[in-house]
Amino acid sequence: MRDYLLQLKTQALELWQKMTRIQRTVIICSAVLLFGTLILLTRGATRPDYGTLFTQLDDQHAGQIVEKLKEKKIQFKLSDTGSGTTVMVPTKDITQTRLELASEGYPTGGVVGFEDFDNTKFGETDTDRRARYLRALQGELTRTIEGMVEVSKARVHIVLPEPSLFLDEQKNATAAVMLKLQPNKNLKEDQVRGLVQLIANSVEGLKPENVTIVDTTGNILSEDIGTDEKSQQNKLTMTQVELQKQFQKELQNSVQSMLERIVGVGKAVVRVQLELDFNRIQQKTQQFGNNVIRSRQVVEETSRSDSTGNIGAPGTDSNIPGYETGTETGSSESSKSEKIENYEVSSEETVKEVAPGSIKHLSVAVVIDKEIDTKQQKDIEEIVKSAVGFKSDRGDQISVAGMPFNTAYQDAMNAEIAKAEKQQQMMVYAGLAALALLVIGGVLASIVVKKRRVRTVETAIEGGIVVPVPVEEMEELVTLEKEMTPEEKERKRIKEKVEKAAREHPDDVAQLLKTWLAEE
Repeated sequence: MRDYLLQLKTQALELWQKMTRIQRTVIICSAVLLFGTLILLTRGATRPDYGTLFTQLDDQHAGQIVEKLKEKKIQFKLSDTGSGTTVMVPTKDITQTRLELASEGYPTGGVVGFEDFDNTKFGETDTDRRARYLRALQGELTRTIEGMVEVSKARVHIVLPEPSLFLDEQKNATAAVMLKLQPNKNLKEDQVRGLVQLIANSVEGLKPENVTIVDTTGNILSEDIGTDEKSQQNKLTMTQVELQKQFQKELQNSVQSMLERIVGVGKAVVRVQLELDFNRIQQKTQQFGNNVIRSRQVVEETSRSDSTGNIGAPGTDSNIPGYETGTETGSSESSKSEKIENYEVSSEETVKEVAPGSIKHLSVAVVIDKEIDTKQQKDIEEIVKSAVGFKSDRGDQISVAGMPFNTAYQDAMNAEIAKAEKQQQMMVYAGLAALALLVIGGVLASIVVKKRRVRTVETAIEGGIVVPVPVEEMEELVTLEKEMTPEEKERKRIKEKVEKAAREHPDDVAQLLKTWLAEE
């Protein structure tokens, strides 16, 4: 047995000396990789399997839980998931550890609520009680806010000023809330407004405008969520401005896309300036129809009278009693007619309410990237008027001009872009060339290694050394043999017969070679 081992050692040393540097490197790297894999498998088999105990803990509560685990001498592992600290323990201890910590009140949730008033503290002053109440109120609000699906963590700060004897010196209560939202979650405007109302109605003397809500990135969520009339009016004004800009942009894009279909892409510039009327107008119209007689009254009056008497001449004589000069007879007649007619007037009253958002004034400017004549200018102007709904009685204006555009900056940018694309293309080509060279080099190196292995095996066979060839190398040799031509296979077969005869009858072969040499 000892001789056999010494023989194996000798053969191994001889084989190692006959190997090339590449073959030795491959063998050493394979041995190191195998040894490292065995070490990792051994450590993995002996290491306990960890599971999650608590997740999304802040630093304070994670530290408390870690201290308890150290006291109980339980193995643990910490990991940071981005939304908080995760505490992991061996899987077999998860249930028992969680029950034990829960019985001791861990985790606490991070806040203290009104349960702090379950125990009466002797010797507590009004200031201490006020501070405890404020802390409990903040804790209860925090728990309520953290109940929202979109909120991961919340922190509430409330400032309650001291009561003052004078109303004009009394300061208002304020509140600030910081929210840590869940990943890919956002609060809607109605939700923020609801939070503002919730906090304002939970704190005595707190007005909604004194509540500030921010997120962990510093964005003020309650900036545009005012509840007073002034805030609502400002918000309405901003909405109207945004609506006007959107309408203006849509009208501008519509006209420009139409003109680009005529003069070409990038050959027309359109600018639209409009003013919308957001006043709510109620129009009342009353129309009168034909006159119709409702009543008529006619009054006619006629009178007639006859009279006879003495008539004296003017003067003194006629006024003396007993003096008569003659007699006279006369008659009178009068008539009176009155007509009253009352007419009924028919009327029609129409009440019309005009919704806000109508165009009050419109101005359009169009510039074409070429010189245009008067007819083309007139045609484009008519087309644009029809597209935008031009009305002259509204005071709308439209201007069309043709002049070449200045494209120097655009040409420079295009040249820079083309240069950058060319450089990038050259880099891609260089990378492909390098990759091709690596592939070719790898193929050539593989061929060289295969040939060296074949030579090594042939040399070992000729020297009478038994070489243990791995299965992979045997497969490679078989593949190499399949790739040989028929002539190469025939030469190899004859060579194998000669080698076999030399191994079986070495004396006869030596005598044959001496005879051939003597004949030459």
